[in-house]
Amino acid sequence: MLDVYAGMVEEDESDWAEASLATVWEVVAAESDSDACAEALEVMEAESSDEEGDVGSAFYAARILDLLGLALESALRPDFTKAEFVANTAETLLGSLDFTLSGEQSVIYRPGEQVPPPGPLVSRDVAADAEFFEVLRGAGLRVDAPVVPAAVVSEIRRASREAGEEYARAVRGVISDQG
Repeated sequence: MLDVYAGMVEEDESDWAEASLATVWEVVAAESDSDACAEALEVMEAESSDEEGDVGSAFYAARILDLLGLALESALRPDFTKAEFVANTAETLLGSLDFTLSGEQSVIYRPGEQVPPPGPLVSRDVAADAEFFEVLRGAGLRVDAPVVPAAVVSEIRRASREAGEEYARAVRGVISDQG
């Protein structure tokens, strides 16, 4: 989601967020200690804007920063419930963006009617989740593994980066229309 955030804000505003996400990856790969996450949370509190809008890019940017903060907290104090909340919130944001991309047409489905498949962003998120679990399974790990080898973290990070780039490309028009 950070690629989407970067498209919504000025470059200097996204630099510290990118550094914070890099810290999460470093802690997960055991390349840094959790104190780095505490420092990144302090930077995030200092850098994040107090002005938050209710609609458009400002809303999405604020929610993405919320996700980043939760990711930092989870790396600082590992908590599967918090990580699951981050994943579910990201999917909700992607669903909202899918709704906007589809022209914001509300449709009511009655019991028994066929519900359409999720939009392209949520579909990509589901595929990214499947890839995440496959990488873990391939390494013989479970989602609650206390230690994840750096090579596995690197593969998950690569897949995450690819998904983020796809999200950013897909929502570029939404960002510029609502900015």
